[in-house]
Amino acid sequence: MEFEAFDRKMRALEKEFDSFVPADRFLCARLDGRGFSGLTEKNFIKPYDERFYEYMTEAVRHLMSCGFNFIAGYTQSDEISLLFHPADNTYNRKTRKLISVLAGEASGFFSVKLGAPAAFDCRLIPMETKKAVKDYFSWRQTDLLRNSLDSCCYYALLSDGMDYLSATKALEGQDILFKKELLLSYGIDYNALPHWQRYGAVLHYEQIEKKGTNRKTGEPVRFFRRELVLNEELPAGEKFGDYILELMDTALFQA
Repeated sequence: MEFEAFDRKMRALEKEFDSFVPADRFLCARLDGRGFSGLTEKNFIKPYDERFYEYMTEAVRHLMSCGFNFIAGYTQSDEISLLFHPADNTYNRKTRKLISVLAGEASGFFSVKLGAPAAFDCRLIPMETKKAVKDYFSWRQTDLLRNSLDSCCYYALLSDGMDYLSATKALEGQDILFKKELLLSYGIDYNALPHWQRYGAVLHYEQIEKKGTNRKTGEPVRFFRRELVLNEELPAGEKFGDYILELMDTALFQA
């Protein structure tokens, strides 16, 4: 068989199960740290470590600067949610390419920062309406609100000498008020913890005004540059979803 014919045959096999995200769908990618429970136990302070948070926000910044057109990137705990601009057509929205490239970029970047192997998985979430986008981001923040409170309580009990199983049972079925009062008994005011621990953080693009000098005339000039901005003071619940939609509308207006 001639190589050209053989090559076409093998490439057809490679593409047999390829799929594409339709252009009329809003699209998010969610990346999760693979095996990060063990990785963070070995390398970071529990339940929250500012260095880990820094690595995650820097990973978002890297992903939003590596060739895709993203509107916003949200990070909470060991996960990242990236909202594609509707005009983004990178790799023709081929799912195989989007998933593998984003997972590879995140894994490589985080591994270099940590100085040890670290891996992320990736999934794509196509959505038909802006309401679905709003609901998705509200859901991910609600997941953080629940898990962050539980984690703080869990590690407070462990610090007091309780074993893993007993700490888990002590929190099982307890409501928010019980958990916050438990933390107060350890001198921890949950509502006073850093905002990013309870609500996460978002990176998004803004047009930032800059000052410069005209090289020919020496006169001062003002110009705008599109830059990534970190927001660590996020609204909560449904208002967080509204905030994401505002970022989307601004990005669409500026396109």
